[in-house]
Amino acid sequence: MIEWSVIRAEYEQGTSLRSLAAKHDVSKTYIIEKRNKENWNRPDRPTANRPPTDRPRTPIQHLPIPDDAVSIARIGLHQLAQHLQADDILPISSHKSLSDALAQYVKVLVIAPREDAQDGLLLPLEKLLPSTRAEIRRLLAEDEQKQQEERAG
Repeated sequence: MIEWSVIRAEYEQGTSLRSLAAKHDVSKTYIIEKRNKENWNRPDRPTANRPPTDRPRTPIQHLPIPDDAVSIARIGLHQLAQHLQADDILPISSHKSLSDALAQYVKVLVIAPREDAQDGLLLPLEKLLPSTRAEIRRLLAEDEQKQQEERAG
């Protein structure tokens, strides 16, 4: 039999949801549902005007936003990972939004062009004319052919 009064008391004293779930052999999800339904509270985290949560609120850091899609996607993935570490159950609408964002960030990382050169030179191909891109490709092919000839000769 689950002793909810004991679980609640331990929770309100600061025991984590994971620890409570393991100790009392009950799912963390079930504890969260019970906590939300009965409005459990911790003295250091009042629930007035906000839903209960086990994680401290982290301040928003206003950092410069990079202008390339890959960096933005990496930042977004990092923020999603932080969000997923919370003990809260997401409402279905938030879950849908999070999964959509995850799919888009991963898509950017998979299809983004990689122009990294060994000397650190990055070419912003999207800013170049098609004719310039074609010339760069031609020069790269010519350079590769010369390197092969030098290795063979």
